[in-house]
Amino acid sequence: MHKIVILLLVVCMFVAGCASAPVYKEVFKERPTYNQKEFSEPKETLYQAVIKAIYSKGFIVEEEDIERGFILAKRSFQKGKRTIVLLLQARVIPEADNKSTLYLNALQTTERFFVADRTRFFFWLIPLPGGGGKEATKIKEGEKVIKDKEFYQDFFKVIEEEIEITE
Repeated sequence: MHKIVILLLVVCMFVAGCASAPVYKEVFKERPTYNQKEFSEPKETLYQAVIKAIYSKGFIVEEEDIERGFILAKRSFQKGKRTIVLLLQARVIPEADNKSTLYLNALQTTERFFVADRTRFFFWLIPLPGGGGKEATKIKEGEKVIKDKEFYQDFFKVIEEEIEITE
């Protein structure tokens, strides 16, 4: 009986050890995210269309560098006590005279507000002075990279529409 228990423990430890593979090895095992598209436009035209598309979708540009073709934009959504922040990173890379490739990456972060009431009460009815009060805390609940093909395709459509308006 003891041999069976020991054998089961050894097998469980072996399985647990195999399950904890390094995370960095997952990078090359992932499916494509469809977050890049080649445009038949020069870098400057594509860059301006991306900026217009980002603003048209309610994002706030936090950082941009036209020389590097880099844009970092953010948009927040309030859902009750949760705040969902969408961070969009765009990079325009010129390929030829009239061709450029756009890379988009989006990161979704979910934060939640908790309010702790530290007010002291006398007989649970009368608030006592000195100390206590309410204390708000913001906690990050989760963070994930957006890998939705439809999200990127829709963004590319908006960018193409902005290019057509510009021409």
